[in-house]
This record gives sequence, C-alpha cells and structure tokens, in this order.
Amino acid sequence: MFAQTFMRRCNGGCREVLFSSSIFRATYSTNAAGTSPAATKFLPEYLTNSLGFSRQESASLAAKVSRFASTTKPKLVVDFLKKMGLDSTQIRKCVSRFPKLLYIDVDKTLNPKLQCLQELGLSGSDLSGMIEKGPKFLERGLDSNLKPTLDFLKQVFGNNEDVRAIIKIYPWILSTTCQAMQQNFSYFQKLGFSNEKIKWFIARRPNALQFPPEWFEERVNMLEKDFSIPRNSPMFFYGIYAITSISKSSMDKKMAVFRSFGWSDSDIVTMFHHQPFYFTLSEANIRKKLDYFMNQLGYKPDFLSTRSLFTYSLEKRVLPRVNVLNTLKEKKLVVKTHCLYSIICLTELKFEKMFLLPYKDVVPDMYESYKRRLGR
Repeated sequence: MFAQTFMRRCNGGCREVLFSSSIFRATYSTNAAGTSPAATKFLPEYLTNSLGFSRQESASLAAKVSRFASTTKPKLVVDFLKKMGLDSTQIRKCVSRFPKLLYIDVDKTLNPKLQCLQELGLSGSDLSGMIEKGPKFLERGLDSNLKPTLDFLKQVFGNNEDVRAIIKIYPWILSTTCQAMQQNFSYFQKLGFSNEKIKWFIARRPNALQFPPEWFEERVNMLEKDFSIPRNSPMFFYGIYAITSISKSSMDKKMAVFRSFGWSDSDIVTMFHHQPFYFTLSEANIRKKLDYFMNQLGYKPDFLSTRSLFTYSLEKRVLPRVNVLNTLKEKKLVVKTHCLYSIICLTELKFEKMFLLPYKDVVPDMYESYKRRLGR
C-alpha cells in the first residue's frame, strides 16, 4: 500500500508519521477550516434558495460559520422554527443576527429552550424578537442558567406577565447568571430598598443585574461622597437609578456640559439632589435644553437645578406651548402673566382647557397648529 511519509522534528529528534493514501487524500480535500467543499458550497446555496438571502449575504453569513460541516442541521433548524410559529422573514432576521443558530442541535438544545419560553406564554414572534436582540441565551445551559433565571424573575415579579414583558424587551437578561441576580437583589435589600422599589428598578434597568455588588458599592460611595446624598434620603434610590444608567466617563462629560453653561459644582450637586434623572439624558439633549432655557428664555442655574423642566420634550411639550402663549399675547387675548414653568407642567387636558379651547373659535389656526406639532 502506498504510504506518504513525513518526518517531524520533536524534542530534538525525529518522528516518522505515516498516512495511508486514503487518509492523505481526505485530508487534502478539505479546506483550511476542516470543512469539505460540499459542505462549504451547501450553506450559501441553502440560505439563498430557502430563506431568500442575496448571494452576497449568503456568502457573508456562511463565512461566519465555516467551521461547521453539517448539511442537515440548517434545514432541521429552519423546519423547527417554522413549526414554532416563525415565518421566513423572522427566521431570516434571526439567522442574520445569529448565524450559529443554524447549527444548534434541535432535539438537545433548541427545542427544550424555546419550549421552556413558550410555556411562559411567549409566541413565535416573541421568540423571533428575542433571538434577534439577545441570542446568547441559546448558548447557556437550560438547567444551569435558563430555568433558574426564569424562576428568579418569577419570584421577583410574582407573575408571568411581567416576566414576559421584561425578557421580550431585554432578552439578554436570560444570559445573566442567576447567582449574579440574586446577589444584586440581596444588595438592594441591604441598602434598604423595598421589594416594590427593586422590582421597579429591575423593570427599567435590568442590565444593572449583570454587574457585581462591588460595582454598585462604587456608585453608592459616589452618591454619598460626591453628591452628599445619604442612604436614608428619599432621593437615594432615584440617585442610584440615575448613576447606574451611565458610565463614569459619561457622567464626567455631562457635568462638563453643565459647566460650559456656567453651572458651578454646587449647582450640579443641587440639581442631582432634585433631578437626578437629568443625567440619564444624552449630552446633546442636555446641551439643547440648556441653550433654550438659559440663552433664549433667560433661566438661571439656581432655578433650573430645582425644577423638572428638562424632563419634558422641547419639540412635543415646551415649544408648542410657548408658541400658543406667544400667539395669545400678540393678539392681546391673555392679560394675566403666567409662570411658564407651571404652564409646562400642566397636564394636556388642563392646558387645552385653559389656553386652547376658550380661543378655538377666535384663533382657529392656533388650535390646529398646536395639534399638528404634537402629531395629532
């Protein structure tokens, strides 16, 4: 029998390695990734013919999973997803986001995990959205991670409806270890937060559950030392919510924006005591509102730092109402001087009752213009 002989250096010596001709041919008929040409050719064609990807898209996706050689798993996965209620468009989106999905074992992995979520009341379209947003949960253990995490969330929220709502919006939460969640929940309790407040926090900031307690301790120290908010303050909880929403560098950049408009560190601390949610706004949003309220309306830091003006949309709330007031003043229909802040804080119903409906027939264009600006 023909044999190909190779000599390898090994620890200063030689080692003879023999390959039979059949093994030699098989070895050199595969590509560098260890995938046969048939398997390499299969996936791009399958993605194009079965899921409607363009040839360029198919080639790009296939390249990301070139280490997998199976020509049967992709079809099994697609057929299974269709049985779960996903249509071709949804499957295409899932594969685009997570190409490895096509090579997950249906019986051992995909079916048990997705059925576990369906038992929670999630539909095929829900599952599609979850795979698109946070597919990593499919790579975590069913019994070691997925089930304990779901059990913990059910324990926290007390009902499946809230759990469904959370994981549909933040599916990557299922990739967080249950142990990390439990540690953070215990830490919140240690800080004196009620279960209701913790539920409120998790529902709005579930990504915080990924961080270790030490990460929270750093931010607690920042609140206490840099912003002088003690743990027994009613604003401490909301300060934690705000300060865990952003990185330290982002916090510094936003503080720099306030300083660029003449705010002192004392003004910023006062603002954080009253309106910690200001720090959850983007730098661009903060800069735009500072420019309007300070440069155009003339408000000072001591006024803005203790009012909730920044929580309202300029485009959908402030500017439309200012425009109404200016129109009424121009037509001398309003004699009494009103505080703009109190007007901005009015509910939509009260604002219409006080400043729109009484003048609807007198200034009909004003009413219609206001509604258009609000997109109604």
